[in-house]
Amino acid sequence: MGLFESYLERFSIDTKKKMKQQSHGQQKKSIIAFALTCNTPLLLMDEPTNGLDIPSKSIFRQLIAEAIDESTTIVISTHQVRDLENLIDPIIILEFNQILLNNTVAEISEKLKFTVEAEPSSSVLYSERALGGFLCVAPNTDATDSKLNIEILFNAAISNKDFFKQTFIKE
Repeated sequence: MGLFESYLERFSIDTKKKMKQQSHGQQKKSIIAFALTCNTPLLLMDEPTNGLDIPSKSIFRQLIAEAIDESTTIVISTHQVRDLENLIDPIIILEFNQILLNNTVAEISEKLKFTVEAEPSSSVLYSERALGGFLCVAPNTDATDSKLNIEILFNAAISNKDFFKQTFIKE
């Protein structure tokens, strides 16, 4: 069995059906399988997990993790960052024609901390109400080890463009 057939099997695609007979999700999985099989040095994917069910998103993450090596660059444009959170590194945040962030997870975690607080302190760059308090992003002045939250990071970058450019973008 070839790589393409293996990917189709993992996605539970009926290979006897033509593409136009498949559902939207099945077509998307077939296209993803084909794209990964091509083994190109640069792969661009736009919203690859939209329309996929939860098990298929998990298989997608597994296939991407297997496909990545030193000779491959995969650029994924998505609003579904939770689907890919453990695969994304470096993180690039763009707004229109501006790069607000282009750094590794380690570099971001060194400079920012992500916490849940009862009330946001004055040092917080961005906060939003959540269960249990406020999700907060603040400068990591005390070398706190925290789990990066990409959605909150994005919102912090959009609402604090100057801080992000000064802190992360080296001209």
